[in-house]
Amino acid sequence: GECSAFKERFMECLRHSGYESAACRQSAMAYLECRMDRRQLMANEPLEKLGFKDLINEKSEEKPEKS
Repeated sequence: GECSAFKERFMECLRHSGYESAACRQSAMAYLECRMDRRQLMANEPLEKLGFKDLINEKSEEKPEKS
């Protein structure tokens, strides 16, 4: 149940999008990150390998640069 809140957000997104998984990739990535953070739930895999390379690039571009 450690990641159930992430799972519920993902499932809610799917329901609202007519089960269009592409519209819920952010939620899916957050859910998988939660599962990987708790190693007993899922083996740690690079998110790029799981198909989220483009979302990771967006995340890093949003972070302000330190001066």
